[in-house]
Amino acid sequence: MKIGIITLPLHTNYGGILQAYALKTFLESVGHEAVVLDPIDKMPAPGGLRAPFVYASRMLKRGLKGKKGPEVFREHRFRRELPVVGKNTSAFVEKYISPRMIKSYGDISEGEFDAFVVGSDQVWRPRFFGKIEDAFLAFTSGWDVKRLAYAASFGTDQLEFEYQQLEQCSALLSKFDGVSVRELGAVEMCSEWFDYENAVHVLDPVMMLDADCYKEFAATSGDHSAKGKILTYLLDRSAHKMNVVEFIRRVSSKEVHDVSVRAYDKSLPVSERVVPPLETWLAGFSEADMVVTDSFHGCVLSILMHKPFIVVENSYRGMSRIKSLLDMFALDQRLVQGIDPEDDGAFFLSDPDWEAVETVLNAKRAESAAFLLENLK
Repeated sequence: MKIGIITLPLHTNYGGILQAYALKTFLESVGHEAVVLDPIDKMPAPGGLRAPFVYASRMLKRGLKGKKGPEVFREHRFRRELPVVGKNTSAFVEKYISPRMIKSYGDISEGEFDAFVVGSDQVWRPRFFGKIEDAFLAFTSGWDVKRLAYAASFGTDQLEFEYQQLEQCSALLSKFDGVSVRELGAVEMCSEWFDYENAVHVLDPVMMLDADCYKEFAATSGDHSAKGKILTYLLDRSAHKMNVVEFIRRVSSKEVHDVSVRAYDKSLPVSERVVPPLETWLAGFSEADMVVTDSFHGCVLSILMHKPFIVVENSYRGMSRIKSLLDMFALDQRLVQGIDPEDDGAFFLSDPDWEAVETVLNAKRAESAAFLLENLK
């Protein structure tokens, strides 16, 4: 069966790239032909009659809030900088994912694919996808194809759809042959918001592949700079997160190795924002003794590679996916807002019960694989 994969645009986000690779790889491992569909324009600018109103609104907010206001022409800056900051991640995408580049989903013709799989990552979050109706396969209207969602995520437990979008996407979702979501709370959201009662909870695609797959990529990097150290991977820096890092450094007496990226930090020259290769990022997780992160996929890799870890709450990006992941493996105590300076850190430095984690992981892998295999018959 030839399957088209609909996911978020692939650019410099390590987790987004890795989940697309993992889903494609799993589908191919069970005998399907899988093609990731990737838009050429990773961040479309407002178009048509809407554009003047969007830019005027941003300019007004910028005038009122100063630097805290929205960047007026952010899409144009993103396009200029991406070829530079994303050159290493683009190399991985081209080599291991080989996506089909499209101007729009309207480029796809009926009969090209037997099925479409939507997912994973925050593909059902309107502010991340663009035309959100296409994430619910609006472009396949009237086609005789299988329609599935695999580990699709809303990214948050709050409704971010406008009323018209909700009405349209609910109607589109009713035509799916199978729906699975990445967060347990999203099962209820599908029922409550979209009148879809049969959604199931599955693993993020990254967890469908064995840790050895990622360790092999890590080994190709030849990078051992994280060996024996505390790895930090923070999407958003803040004082309280750095306090947690400093606490762990002090109680463990280990050095810190940071693999956070600053691809779009405008305070730095573009040449200093180039994102390191994904293989180097994976090497950090493979070599480190423990991890401090605020990232969902940072948690995923820590679990797969059996690294003691701490997750520092990052409410700005939404916490539902991280809480759902930790609850699944009974690792919720690894999530902190801060740490009592009087704490001796023993719990965080210790290994979780990895045998129990693997038992859950194997069971969820079987359930997740069964969802795909049964719905793609």
